[in-house]
Amino acid sequence: MGSIVAFANQKGGVGKTTTVVNLAAALRERGWSILLVDLDPQANLTAGVGVDPAGQESGMGELMLSRRVSFDDIIRECSIPGADLAPSGIELADFDINAARERGRERILAGRLEEVRENYDLVMIDCPPAFNLLTVNALTAADGVVVPVQCYFYSLQGLASLTATLESIREAYNPGLELLGVLATAAETGTVIARTVIERLQEEFGKKVFRTVIRKSVRVAEAPMYGLSMLQYAPGHDVSQAYRELAREFARRL
Repeated sequence: MGSIVAFANQKGGVGKTTTVVNLAAALRERGWSILLVDLDPQANLTAGVGVDPAGQESGMGELMLSRRVSFDDIIRECSIPGADLAPSGIELADFDINAARERGRERILAGRLEEVRENYDLVMIDCPPAFNLLTVNALTAADGVVVPVQCYFYSLQGLASLTATLESIREAYNPGLELLGVLATAAETGTVIARTVIERLQEEFGKKVFRTVIRKSVRVAEAPMYGLSMLQYAPGHDVSQAYRELAREFARRL
């Protein structure tokens, strides 16, 4: 049965979706079967792998709120060869309200993923940039969580609340949830701020910090414009190589 990993951070713009796309592409190069789950109403993951969010009749929102919708109904091919996508759906925007009266509302995603997890080596969940009911569902369903952190001072704020949130999820819903790693992203090589942020992360999380560091590059921002991963858009680029290193490190931890 495949592993389920959530990619979460309550701050936006930290490279969460970028990490999911490019780590998935690197793992696919290693032969892993992958299901990408876009749990963010903004649908950046869906668009980032070449699927038009507006062109989908149904997606994760409909799946989470209706037993009449199955994964077979929503799974799409995407630009990462061989990877499947469960796209974001418009109903996700109102999920907290619509699911408020559901019994076991924190475990909806966990129950639905049981239908398909055995078909994949890895299910990767892209969480919204908030600790709302969608993120609670993702962390309740997951075996592990990866936390991308951008190498800027403000990105360090809120990490204490993140640790507290993960502990709350373990106590209430998912005692087996493991912090697989903290990933430093958008690092400007040689700068004091990048070095300081990485040192602070290592002080707080120790060996949980991935040794791989993803440096800042305009090419990383360009790739989603074409619905491609960095490994497709610029396969020989240093950042693409870094994601391949991350895939090796991630695979050992998993």
